[in-house]
Amino acid sequence: MNNDNMFWNGGSWVTKEKEERPQRAKIIDAHYHIFPKLGSQKEGIDPALRTRFWQYHSREFNNWWRVDTGEKVDQQFLEFKSNNMADMPNVNFRLIDYGKARITIDKIDYDMQFYTPNLINNELHPERGIGEMNLAGVDIGILQADHVYGDLANFYGKAMRDYPDRFIGLAQIWEPEANNEVRLAKLERSIVEQCNKGLYFSVEPLAVMEKDVSLTDPMFDPLWELTRKLKVPVFWFLDDRTINRSDMYMRRISELAQWVKKHPDINCVITHGLVPAAIIHEIGIPDEVVEVLCNPSVFAEILFPAKFPDYPYPEGQKMLKQLRDQVGANKLMWGSDSPFGLTMWCTYKQSIDFIRIHCDFLTTNEKEQILGVNSANLFGIDPYHPN
Repeated sequence: MNNDNMFWNGGSWVTKEKEERPQRAKIIDAHYHIFPKLGSQKEGIDPALRTRFWQYHSREFNNWWRVDTGEKVDQQFLEFKSNNMADMPNVNFRLIDYGKARITIDKIDYDMQFYTPNLINNELHPERGIGEMNLAGVDIGILQADHVYGDLANFYGKAMRDYPDRFIGLAQIWEPEANNEVRLAKLERSIVEQCNKGLYFSVEPLAVMEKDVSLTDPMFDPLWELTRKLKVPVFWFLDDRTINRSDMYMRRISELAQWVKKHPDINCVITHGLVPAAIIHEIGIPDEVVEVLCNPSVFAEILFPAKFPDYPYPEGQKMLKQLRDQVGANKLMWGSDSPFGLTMWCTYKQSIDFIRIHCDFLTTNEKEQILGVNSANLFGIDPYHPN
């Protein structure tokens, strides 16, 4: 057996770098999570609304186990045929330990494994995240900030102070009230005082609260002015999770195209692998998405393990090659969505090695761009380790 391309590190065999580089580029995960106990946060939206938001967030899941028998049940217990949260099934949805949610139907309990089973006490502290990143060779995690976790600006700020240069936090605002002066002031404190470095903007709360507004609506103008003043990028989550999911996504892409024309000086990232996993096999990556990406200020998070079942994702590699050819590797940023991605997709290391070891159509420079250099440049940090 030829061992020239690997070495023994005392605990396992590790792949060697294919070529020596004068400087080692940092690896930056553009989609990472740390959080206190899920459901415990008082900051942000009302905790009762947040639990209902979790249920809305999970409406398509069909991974259930009957608690009393252990039987797997492939049924979408949470699905409903409208976009009104008032129509959600009344199943006493609640979060329990080890990354599970539980519901009760006709006095029978069912559990859903929506996060990795080793999520003890449903929390993921910075120390656990750093250990995971260290083992996989990741230098920095960009902390996305969905409302289901609560407002974690202070939690992220402390993590960045305790562990300098390991995390980049994103702040949030309650989008249905994004023109509220109190909420805008809180966002500014999240960035100025807690040193978060960007804004996470989700369209899902607009759907949840039945607020039918465009991304270019004047109600958001104070938010974009503040974003411009603070000189931070916007990370877009463009999936409303409505029953007309594809049509709504394409509407948001059209709105984003108009937004970019109005705000060409604000950098932004389309998160979660551009097109939601639920509809990628229906619509692919539409030309309209590629056109938006061709704007100098727009970037994309690459998240193909969510979209294809078999490692190392040959279909995902083909799609990545197409994107590289269309917009260039300098527009693409690798993200893992850890720890959610570790539940159903792959290991953390595999989410990187999909690009780092495979994707032979990418040059070494292109891999470095996607795996960290582009993210570093977005936030104005040195993309390389010192010699």
